[in-house]
Amino acid sequence: MIFLTALPLFWIMISASRGGHWGAWMPSSISAFEGTCVSIPCRFDFPDELRPAVVHGVWYFNSPYPKNYPPVVFKSRTQVVHESFQGRSRLLGDLGLRNCTLLLSSLSPELGGKYYFRGDLGGYNQYTFSEHSVLDIINTPNIVVPPEVVAGTEVEVSCMVPDNCPELRPELSWLGHEGLGEPAVLGRLREDEGTWVQVSLLHFVPTREANGHRLGCQASFPNTTLQFEGYASLAPWKPTVNGTVVAVEGETVSILCSTQSNPDPILTIFKEKQILATVIYESELQLELPAVSPEDDGEYWCVAENQYGQRATAFNLSVEFAPVLLLESHCAAARDTVQCLCVVKSNPEPSVAFELPSRNVTVNESEREFVYSERSGLVLTSILTLRGQAQAPPRVICTARNLYGAKSLELPFQGAHRLMWAKIGPVGAVVTFAILIAIVCYITQTRRKKNVTESPSFSAGDNPPVLFSSDFRISGAPEKYESKEVSTLESH
Repeated sequence: MIFLTALPLFWIMISASRGGHWGAWMPSSISAFEGTCVSIPCRFDFPDELRPAVVHGVWYFNSPYPKNYPPVVFKSRTQVVHESFQGRSRLLGDLGLRNCTLLLSSLSPELGGKYYFRGDLGGYNQYTFSEHSVLDIINTPNIVVPPEVVAGTEVEVSCMVPDNCPELRPELSWLGHEGLGEPAVLGRLREDEGTWVQVSLLHFVPTREANGHRLGCQASFPNTTLQFEGYASLAPWKPTVNGTVVAVEGETVSILCSTQSNPDPILTIFKEKQILATVIYESELQLELPAVSPEDDGEYWCVAENQYGQRATAFNLSVEFAPVLLLESHCAAARDTVQCLCVVKSNPEPSVAFELPSRNVTVNESEREFVYSERSGLVLTSILTLRGQAQAPPRVICTARNLYGAKSLELPFQGAHRLMWAKIGPVGAVVTFAILIAIVCYITQTRRKKNVTESPSFSAGDNPPVLFSSDFRISGAPEKYESKEVSTLESH
């Protein structure tokens, strides 16, 4: 009764909590080697009120419905089975204890398929359960190789074979593992659905020379001639590059991307989704940058691809250069405050200082009360804030410095008209605007009176000169408009 004790405890608890209903449990799938046997663990349940004197059962192959006349695998009432299962099937479980475990021996490929159990309690109390188990007949061990194998990094390869035959237990051994390490046999392990596997592990640190190496696992059964072998190749390999590269502006940089795979891959180097270089069926790709500039700074990708898959590795190119002061650098005034922005692009990060020559004062980033700095990528923005300076903003010179040099710039003031409004304030702005409107109205009325006085009389059919408002400009001189009107009169 070893199979009864091997069943999960949760099945027994579920059965008890139901209070007796038609139901069954068995693994949804199970596998075994050709020529060996398989035990399909099974339990079932039925309503408690039935209380049959004897419990019978039937196993069907590939169909649960008796009307379809499926092949009978096992039948407790008559022992009559389909010819494919004669002498190859028997019940290991006790139906009276609601254990329907089935044993199949001398397995051959045609026995692979679905197996259904039908409970028979006599009369109309018969029920074919929808739960079923799919039997897979195999003839090779399963070797699991990690998706990424990196030279110099320890890797674990496992060999797993089913161990669901109580009469024959497999023994595992590795083939072609010489120089790769000694295997560790974990033994018989239980899977989630009550099935069993034998597992052996192989740990080793691969080298580039091991690329494409065929590693094998053999499952043999003592006292038989049954042996099964499986192989796996240690490829493709993840590409490698020569790490993070640091260069000074103007230097020549060579970037090497390489991989070992079988067959040889397509290698490509990308930067921001742009292809920079590519080769087909080669193990190495070299990218030459003859004179690097700040635009070459950033992240690059090396991608290797063949019919077995794709692998990619990222690397960085860091270009160092002297500070460059960007056009966004300026000063601006608002009310009683002046703010000066010094925007610098450099690598490594520069130190920034603001100089006020008229006052013989220099302010740097250490004086956080006046200077605030923020860095984004290679760009550093430093802001100098001066209060009470709107009436007479001083000259401001920004200087950025790192180990490759220094650059200075006298910061231009932007928005001079805004500075004027800031000086006179909101009330003064309203008064000034009213004065300007009055001046325009006065000039207009004066011109009209003068035109009436000096103009000759017109006959009824003549058209008077038309004076357009668009001719007026606040800064225009009265003489300009008079000469324009005179020319208009002369044309008539």
